[in-house]
Amino acid sequence: MAATNFATGGSKAAARSASATGNSVNAGEREDLANFISMISRDETPFMSSIGKTKATAVFHEWQTDELAAPASAAVAEGVSYATQNAAQAAEPFRTRLGNYTQINSKTVTVTGTKRAVDQAGVADEYAYQLKKRGTELRRDVEFDMVNSWNSSNGSGVRKMGGYQAWINDASTALNVLATPAEYTAPTNTGAGIAGTFTTVTSADKASLQLSHIDTVMQAIYENGGKATKLMVSPANRRVFSAKAQAAGSSTSNAGDGNVRRNVDADGKLRQSVEVYMSDFGDIMVVPNYVMGISNTGISGLDDAANFSAFVYDPMWFSYAALRPMQEVDLGQLGDSIIGQIVEEGTIECRNPKGCGLIFGLSGQ
Repeated sequence: MAATNFATGGSKAAARSASATGNSVNAGEREDLANFISMISRDETPFMSSIGKTKATAVFHEWQTDELAAPASAAVAEGVSYATQNAAQAAEPFRTRLGNYTQINSKTVTVTGTKRAVDQAGVADEYAYQLKKRGTELRRDVEFDMVNSWNSSNGSGVRKMGGYQAWINDASTALNVLATPAEYTAPTNTGAGIAGTFTTVTSADKASLQLSHIDTVMQAIYENGGKATKLMVSPANRRVFSAKAQAAGSSTSNAGDGNVRRNVDADGKLRQSVEVYMSDFGDIMVVPNYVMGISNTGISGLDDAANFSAFVYDPMWFSYAALRPMQEVDLGQLGDSIIGQIVEEGTIECRNPKGCGLIFGLSGQ
């Protein structure tokens, strides 16, 4: 075995080394290498999997929204004329045209001829294995851009789709828990808009997730005509939420022993996790998203986007619009290597931004 080419370790490798034995008595011993490869990395895409799928037919994907006029008294006098009534009637809300640029996402694969020819443990074809691995990575990258990049919709240079945060730029549906709310500028969802920017937001400016934050966003969504059904948070904020929900209703004499904590089933299992939150404006399912907990320091003015936000939304208002579904492009031979590329192009369609909300400025603690 060529120890300089492959990482090895463990007690057996140490026992077989020349320094350990002082001779080559074990040189002919066969290595015991299992014929599989174990990978622990998560490959789920919680947000993308929760929303629908649709088709984009242009680089700038557009759709329309509409809403009813606000409720008001419609009483009129007997025999009122059309002109009088029409003049007094409030202007009807006009349809709004929204759009998002498609984003090209890609990964490349390069495998030498030798690598495909040798007999490898756990891999029948190195090129096919790498294609599958890169494809999984690409799906996770798209999830990252959707939930953790604070991108605006941008059609110049490298096109970028506006992520979830780009649609929550209406003050009536966003909740800002930053110490100084004016420090934040929301990204835009039309044209070559600005990205979400912050002015010197550090850990000291962030706050812990509270149940009241969720209630406030749920109320705003309800008053706008929507009904959120999911709360998506990072793993750290998932624990914060459960702790806050467990403590809700605790007495001062028995702090920390909330009503939920007393839920013990017939098998004696103590239920720590809270999966469904029953708010005043409907039930929402609490879903952890590991991508929202990934460190991202590339946002202007923000020290780190990890654990920074929580989504309150109804999946029915979102879709992933694919212009080009994910496909593998075989680029052929490059010298003694076979090369390929995985490409896809698509964008987020937020059918009605008033049906979703955002809690941000969270510390994850």
